[in-house]
Amino acid sequence: MSTDRATGAALYAFALVLLVAGGVWFVRAAPDTGEDPALVAGRITVERLLPDLPRQAEAETVVLAAGKRAERNTAVQGGSYALAMLCVGAGQVRVRLSDTGLDSGRAVPCDRQDPQPVELTVGLADALFLAMSAETEGPAVFRWRVVRSRSY
Repeated sequence: MSTDRATGAALYAFALVLLVAGGVWFVRAAPDTGEDPALVAGRITVERLLPDLPRQAEAETVVLAAGKRAERNTAVQGGSYALAMLCVGAGQVRVRLSDTGLDSGRAVPCDRQDPQPVELTVGLADALFLAMSAETEGPAVFRWRVVRSRSY
């Protein structure tokens, strides 16, 4: 075998090894495409314990990362409402109903094993403002539901 052929074969072999190594690195470095199984289980739990009701005004399930904040503003008719909240995770989610920022809010405890709903009765004029702040050790699955209280 001539030196030119040996050099060419060595270059092709090196290129093949580099290509295989790059392919392996690409596949191993790819991000997970599915949702975290703990979040899926948390979502199922909160939606089972705090289900949608036919006469609810609004409900939502939110995944909050540790230290993150989310706000919701929902139009409602004036009156008395029952606001139910539930959290799966570790820590608590602080919920504020005022858009002025003057109150510290209400802490809703998060639990992975046995989450307990927190319910408040609130009087609303024409909108429900909800600011949720995660004070957790990782992501938390938070669900809230507002139902108009019956008046007699």
